[in-house]
Amino acid sequence: MRIERLSDNKVMLSVTFEELRKKGCLKKHILEDSFIWHEIFDDMLDAIEEQLDIDTEGMIAIEIHSMAEHELVLILTIEQLDLYSDFSDWPTEQIEAYECEHTFKFQDIEHVIGLVHDDQRVRQLSSTLYYFKDAYYACFTFDYESQYDDFDPVLMEYGSYSSLSNDMLNEYAIPVIRSDAMRKMFTYFVNPSS
Repeated sequence: MRIERLSDNKVMLSVTFEELRKKGCLKKHILEDSFIWHEIFDDMLDAIEEQLDIDTEGMIAIEIHSMAEHELVLILTIEQLDLYSDFSDWPTEQIEAYECEHTFKFQDIEHVIGLVHDDQRVRQLSSTLYYFKDAYYACFTFDYESQYDDFDPVLMEYGSYSSLSNDMLNEYAIPVIRSDAMRKMFTYFVNPSS
């Protein structure tokens, strides 16, 4: 498999049919959009994340560039989260009134527990916790203008921004705690006597 970055959000992915056959995927599985193809495609996205350090969890447009006799070439356009550009054109008074939703990805539940243990302010935020594709996702709602600088550093210490929305996670992920997730995590795992 060959991975090549074409631009900030475009990647070319080349894989031979021999490589796909070794993983149990035939050409018909790709054309039928089968479960086998989805599993292999998820592995390819993981490889892109690892090699190019691109978050592949947002919306992805897939273009089949070529499907030659021996090789499949895909062009992936990945929509990434750019928090600052979302607000750059807004008048300041609109930003101040906007309750901003942020989604963070945590590789392990221990990272979530570490977060709620170390920063009590996070426990006060409106939050939801989900499990999706071997990771935990927390959706936080807070005022962008007054609270972003306070929470961004501590959240980035334990997790990373994710482009997955609360709506998408609500639809496809397993809800772990639906409301006041950080406060409940603290109560359950850090201070069970409270």
